[in-house]
Amino acid sequence: MTSRARGSPACENCRRRRIKCNQLRPRCSQCARAGISCSGYRTPIDLLFQDQTATVARKFRQENPGKQSKQAPASSQPPPHLASQPSLTLVAPSLQVEEVAWKYYFTNFNITRMGSVAIPSPWLSQSRCGMGSVTSVGLAALATTRHDPHMMALARQKYSAALRYLARAVLDPAELTRGPTTTASFNLSMFEMIISDGPDASYQWLRHIHGTAALIRVVKFPVDGAIFAITGCLQVCFTIAIGCLISESSVPPYVVDLVKSFKRAEIYVDVCPIIELFTLLSSLVNLYIQAKQSKENSPRDFTASLADIDDDLVSWTKRLPPVWTGDPSAGSPLHAGPNGIASKNWITRLWAYYRLCRVITHRIILDRIDQSPGKEDISLMVISRMSSEIYASVPTMLKKSFDAGSGASPLCLSSEVFFLITILQALLKVTDKQAVLDNWARPAIETVGEGFLPIELFVSRHLC
Repeated sequence: MTSRARGSPACENCRRRRIKCNQLRPRCSQCARAGISCSGYRTPIDLLFQDQTATVARKFRQENPGKQSKQAPASSQPPPHLASQPSLTLVAPSLQVEEVAWKYYFTNFNITRMGSVAIPSPWLSQSRCGMGSVTSVGLAALATTRHDPHMMALARQKYSAALRYLARAVLDPAELTRGPTTTASFNLSMFEMIISDGPDASYQWLRHIHGTAALIRVVKFPVDGAIFAITGCLQVCFTIAIGCLISESSVPPYVVDLVKSFKRAEIYVDVCPIIELFTLLSSLVNLYIQAKQSKENSPRDFTASLADIDDDLVSWTKRLPPVWTGDPSAGSPLHAGPNGIASKNWITRLWAYYRLCRVITHRIILDRIDQSPGKEDISLMVISRMSSEIYASVPTMLKKSFDAGSGASPLCLSSEVFFLITILQALLKVTDKQAVLDNWARPAIETVGEGFLPIELFVSRHLC
């Protein structure tokens, strides 16, 4: 008879030998007595998902005896495409599974909170589209890391439900202006990137990013006392700007106006560098689009504008307070600690955006070299150096994803992976494609070794 209880937390050796394990660390007493190396323990999440997957599969077989051929392969490592292909109509999961998905999301994907909190905030928990998007992202990430097609099918169901709720919210004037509606749209862009498999799907996330940009136009953003929500909104706006670069569309002026509206006395000093850099990036994206559109139509001179922006970028680096140059303990209390505004992740990402700005600037110069004669070698050098510095920052940017001390699975997906892919896709747009493909992962491989391979494979399939 099959037990309906949770899987045993005993070490693998004791489970195989069917003996009681006292779960001591680093080696249980049974392994110590036998003189063998303890095989380690499964995490609570592993136990929960193992039980949920087995229960769901068993219920499906009982309720659909004629569909046995549609079961997933018995192998624990199915082909990559299987993780994105729903093969079963699943029964509704217990709330416990959703809570695990929420915990994974708020630990790895949330960009508006100061710390890792597994419980949804009241403003988000009251939104069906918001919570649906949170659940779908958490489940999709867990399904991908565990090669679990059943969980992926469930994630797709949650995604479809979130889409329906989002469509209703867009038609409701009260819901349309609420923050969770915009959050849901942005979350669904991360979902699209998680499940994408193959060149045709690599840029599907842009659909929801353009939708997010449209929603920002009407959202009533809670400014007062919402400093960390504001920095999360700034990260969304940076992603919108990069999405516009990739799709060759101008950054909407209302997005720029929203960012500029954050220049309030009580918060400006803390987010000033982010706001200034976003303004420069959006100007560069728009200039890049204009330069491409006018290349064949008119000989418009972009030299003066490019020179001004490049000077502003260099000046920006000289005006940064110490906290943004690599010392998170400096500055105001809002900057302190690993989860502050100027956390290492934000610092690394901010510098990646700065270097991308320099690359875009000199890409336009190279494209219009007739307007800037004699600067070709300088521009090529700047593009090469800035690109190399972005690649060198990858180990720091993704440290959480492969830090052995964090308890992460072999492939740990996070918002950092999402933002890295957007930056690399932007580089593919404005630099030599083969150079990006050949070089982006080298520093991480040299630093992390084989532990970086799962992330490298995941990121690489989005670069086409």
